[in-house]
Amino acid sequence: MPNTTQQFYATDKDIFDVLACAKRSLTEGVLREIARERGIFFSPFDTRDDLVEALSELPFTLSDLQEVLGRRESPRRGEKTTSVTLDANIPIDELKAVVREYKADVGDSENVVSYSKGVEGLVMTVEYDDMDYSRTRLIQRQRLDSTIEFIQKGDKTVVRLPASPKSRQIVEDLTGRIESRRRAPIVREAIELDADFMADERTTFFMRLISELQDHKLYGVTNLKIAPSPRADDDLDEDDLDEDATAEARQELLVIVKSMALSGENLIASKEYMSLRDRGFYITSVTWKTKEVKPPYDIPHLHAEFEDGENGKSFKYSVKGVYRFQEGEYTKTARPVDDAGRENLYELIESAARAILQHMKATRTHVEIDEETTE
Repeated sequence: MPNTTQQFYATDKDIFDVLACAKRSLTEGVLREIARERGIFFSPFDTRDDLVEALSELPFTLSDLQEVLGRRESPRRGEKTTSVTLDANIPIDELKAVVREYKADVGDSENVVSYSKGVEGLVMTVEYDDMDYSRTRLIQRQRLDSTIEFIQKGDKTVVRLPASPKSRQIVEDLTGRIESRRRAPIVREAIELDADFMADERTTFFMRLISELQDHKLYGVTNLKIAPSPRADDDLDEDDLDEDATAEARQELLVIVKSMALSGENLIASKEYMSLRDRGFYITSVTWKTKEVKPPYDIPHLHAEFEDGENGKSFKYSVKGVYRFQEGEYTKTARPVDDAGRENLYELIESAARAILQHMKATRTHVEIDEETTE
């Protein structure tokens, strides 16, 4: 008969694994605090490893475990957002109907709540258990939530969602239900680069994005990521695949972007950039600050990237915070952004990204037509 007793309590190894792997949240100071609450004081010469080993051997009640697990959970800061546009006007009543169907199908395994937002929006929140078997046993199951917003815009419906596989799965499920009801396919319009976009075009997309937000002016670039252009196997150079070379190129490009962007010079035409371009590098992610040109003149700190940088797919973005303009100067640290402010910034990023891609694709089409005419 199998031994199932360990399903009902945490062993000292389970507790050790939780304490040992959460170095950022369960710091040495936190571990000493947990010990002091039990009347235990460790020597200042004891290391964090010593504390973990000693604490893991103590008895833990259910409430003790819940407190430890609560301490190790960090707030979901910087969660990325993405969006997809459905080429159909989907009435709120129809959205509510498919949400009810979804809720009935998932039953008690997920907690589904939805509500109208104005006359043209619907918000759906789903709480679900996420299983990650690569984690230690006590934290393999995590309770997560996904908030998905449907916004009617003319003859289209914009869906804004967390950039997670579960959220994408939910949206695809709901879209499939609507297609079944209508007995007609619905086109999904995602923010993504064409497969044949060259390195220059990929970098240009991000440079225009950080410079063309409506009613904003670029204030600074704080970070970026790059990738080497995919090449045929015969053209690959060992130096191109070296991580140190890529890191060096990233830092080099970051310095160039910071100076060129703020001075208004054309990055693509600069000699410094051409050297990196010839080596096949292009931007896949950028973090920047942008200053409002109208009151209240705040400085949002934003991030945008393609999760699949090589193929220009899975565009996602986030608001890291905002530097408030107060009493004639800016706050020293970024402040949290409220829901309304965050949604406004999301809208700006989405609109700018779509407009830039539309313009770039139209420009390519005109160039191709001119080339064919010349021939």
